[in-house]
Amino acid sequence: MVKAMFKNELVSAAAKQLASDYCCNAEDFACKNNTVTLAGITDGRRIFRAEPDFFKVGTMGNGAVITAAGEMLDFANELAEKYGGAEIFELTKVRKINEQLAKYNKAIAFNSIFYLPLVPYEYVPNNNFKLKFYEKPEIISELYPIKGFNNALMYDSTKPRHDVLAVCAFDNGQIIGMAGASNDSQRFWQIGIDVLPEYRGNGIAAELVSALTKAVFDHGAIPYYSTWSGNIASQNTARRAGYYPVWTEMNAFDIE
Repeated sequence: MVKAMFKNELVSAAAKQLASDYCCNAEDFACKNNTVTLAGITDGRRIFRAEPDFFKVGTMGNGAVITAAGEMLDFANELAEKYGGAEIFELTKVRKINEQLAKYNKAIAFNSIFYLPLVPYEYVPNNNFKLKFYEKPEIISELYPIKGFNNALMYDSTKPRHDVLAVCAFDNGQIIGMAGASNDSQRFWQIGIDVLPEYRGNGIAAELVSALTKAVFDHGAIPYYSTWSGNIASQNTARRAGYYPVWTEMNAFDIE
């Protein structure tokens, strides 16, 4: 059973979500051995792109799961047989992957760490900042005209994946920080954060992420957060907001 294999209900839910994304079983993310699947379009997947993934690898700390297009399956199977799950993410292995992807004018574009909040989640407002929440209609009408918060907002409401919830921090009536949540799937909403440079280092980012985390839970969805391996500031924000790393993914995209 999936429930017995993972740390808690949120991690179990994440494994089920990844199973939809990777065309596999949730249990595959608890296995020590690697798994390879043919990429496809499944119900319930996170809707980052309309077409199937060409090459994507994910791990929750055990074996890796690779989902790939047909022309990459032989290479994916060789990779899975030769290396352990964590080894596939080493830069020397990523170089080998990129050499193969280059034949199709593609390369690894994202190598991200994904976080889930601790449960039960506790949010205690610090009352140092004035906060205001926005639903989708207010995001479009009030926040989209304000540019420069691209890590928090997608600035596009026409795609299946879009901004569904946001919270802003104010100083003398000016928005100084913003966190937004996108409906990556029906159940999983990803949180992004932006704070104006002159206001960073004051705990605003963690406060906004924490406030939005509780709001996402209140809307019946599961909040999650992602960073790049080199973004230490964002990793610290995740930690301060009560998040911890659960899985890692890397994806291939067109070189252009």
